[in-house]
Amino acid sequence: MNIYVYTGPVKSGKTTKLMQWASDQKNIDGIFQPVVDGKRYIYHIGSRTLKILETQSEKSNEEILEIGEYKFLKNTFSWCQKILKDCLNKNIEWLIIDEVGPLELKGKGLEPGITELLNSKNNFSGNVVFVVRDKILVKFIKNYRLDDIYKLFNI
Repeated sequence: MNIYVYTGPVKSGKTTKLMQWASDQKNIDGIFQPVVDGKRYIYHIGSRTLKILETQSEKSNEEILEIGEYKFLKNTFSWCQKILKDCLNKNIEWLIIDEVGPLELKGKGLEPGITELLNSKNNFSGNVVFVVRDKILVKFIKNYRLDDIYKLFNI
């Protein structure tokens, strides 16, 4: 497994640029977190499925995970974790994980999927691209013990 990190400031176009790059790739899977009409969604590359992640409803029947002013649907994160786990068993060249943020550093959101992926690095021969905000890059590297094994991804 080759580990790459694509980083930049919040709302700098990281997801958009990476989605454009990914559209030209053949053997790719993973997830993007695009913002559509002001709300964050999850887009699964393999199935081309878009699911809402962010909610503003206090009355949702679904379990919600809150961080700051944001409310996310736990079921959507569970779906993402299954996607990441399924990708480990695929022979893909590129696996995109957009994005690792404060939730994941607290063991929530896409966790434990990311940790399981990194623990399986001997079984996965593809390239993994993590999208990480520049302000938490150092915490991300330390949290996942990636000091000497990652490269910056540039488009």
